[in-house]
Amino acid sequence: MNRTKLSVATTLAAALIASPATAYADPIPSPDEVAGIMAKLTDPGIPAVNKGDIVTPGFAPDDAGTIDDHLNRLNGRGYIPFNFVVTDIEPAPNNFAGATVAAPSVPHYSVPPVPIVLTKQGGHWLITTDAALAFLNKMWSSTRDHAFFK
Repeated sequence: MNRTKLSVATTLAAALIASPATAYADPIPSPDEVAGIMAKLTDPGIPAVNKGDIVTPGFAPDDAGTIDDHLNRLNGRGYIPFNFVVTDIEPAPNNFAGATVAAPSVPHYSVPPVPIVLTKQGGHWLITTDAALAFLNKMWSSTRDHAFFK
């Protein structure tokens, strides 16, 4: 299992172990809610350090700089905005939920399905930092053949 999947799986497993099965998030986020989070996550007009309203915990400064650089490069080539396909939304204990997100209609490449973890805090769904980084890393690796990040 690669590091990305292991990180996401570990987060969900910890949520499952930490509480009884009756504490599942209810209701789960809608596909539109998840797609909205992903759209904001990949919006180059919002600095990564300001995405704390959709990512928990917020990005570390080093990660934020890399995210901003890569999103601006993608935007400069006309690859943003993405069209997200959200599937397999499942509840998990302790106000967590899992989903699968892909961006299949990006010009010249596609982002394959990536499992993500969401948590409900303050009445809003947020993507975990590990899951956000896993998705972004999959997005970067999908474009490496195009030498965008060299």
